Amino acid sequence: MRTEFGSYARRGRRRVRGWVQPEVFELVKVLDARQRALGIRGGAAEIGVHHGQLLIGLDLLLRDDEKSVAIDLFEDQARNVDRSGRGDRARFESNLARFTDPSRVAVHSGDSTLVSADDLRHMVGGEVRLFSVDGGHTDDVVHSDMVLAEESLTKGGVVIADDVFNFAWPEVVTGTLRYLERPDALRPFAIGYNKVFFAHAEFTDRYAAAIAEKYDNRTLYHFRRSTFGGSPVVLVADVARNPREILARSPLATAVYRRLRS
Repeated sequence: MRTEFGSYARRGRRRVRGWVQPEVFELVKVLDARQRALGIRGGAAEIGVHHGQLLIGLDLLLRDDEKSVAIDLFEDQARNVDRSGRGDRARFESNLARFTDPSRVAVHSGDSTLVSADDLRHMVGGEVRLFSVDGGHTDDVVHSDMVLAEESLTKGGVVIADDVFNFAWPEVVTGTLRYLERPDALRPFAIGYNKVFFAHAEFTDRYAAAIAEKYDNRTLYHFRRSTFGGSPVVLVADVARNPREILARSPLATAVYRRLRS
């Protein structure tokens, strides 16, 4: 029996080893809701699944007739030249069985740069609407994985790229910027919680608006607009959870303070 997404995002994910910040699940839920409102269909995919923490969450958001694909080197760690992760297929499959239906998830052990968009569409049974890129962290691998994600993405799909601004992996941002030089590249529209979110240009405003509706003017979040790679993006981050910071961002607390001062 499949776990409900909300239950997994709150509790279940903690039982799966990984580094996904918990707020990512809420962001992905917002984007899934907007996709559903727009009638966008497709499966889920992840390159670099490790033990499945994020992929399981993506799979739990899918409709009954939508499927997922997991791509990881797993036991072939000799190809993991930058040592950016160490997937364990046995643990991944155990986690799948615990939280979702393993028959819904195609598993490909191997080098993602040798996978074509046709291969991926065959594995997932169609195009992809939620695609996590978290594989090799070299310039060439990042570029290749982003191209694969673009070429297998349905119109209105979203790509979730990891570690683009992680100082430990500078080649991720160079590979991403090189990808953005492609004439028809997906465009970034949001940055938050160590992820950068991309979509086809005609959908970016709609997804950025969905995130703004959720996070703008909320006391516990920093929200602002900026640019990345020549595209407008929204930025989301948590506020420090201490009384001084929270009160400083509260309109009610500010109004009371000003009234007392006057």
